[in-house]
Amino acid sequence: MRRTFKEPRPCKFCGNKAKKLTQSYYSNEPYRGNLHILKQKTHNDIHDCTLWDGETYYHNAGFFCKNKCAIEFANDIITGKIKLT
Repeated sequence: MRRTFKEPRPCKFCGNKAKKLTQSYYSNEPYRGNLHILKQKTHNDIHDCTLWDGETYYHNAGFFCKNKCAIEFANDIITGKIKLT
């Protein structure tokens, strides 16, 4: 379950920062919107851009960067390695 944030929050297990939520733009016209262009390639008059709104980040597994981190966190709680207060 993807969760979005307004800042690059760290994964609750491994500490990896959340990734920028980007979108692709692929057209024969150059991009003229208000999103930030992170990457831009032009080949044979085709414009290929990676766009970002400048504020949205995400983790793929809720508050965790990947399912592996969520599972390991849960296992550590069950085995007592991590204590919840």
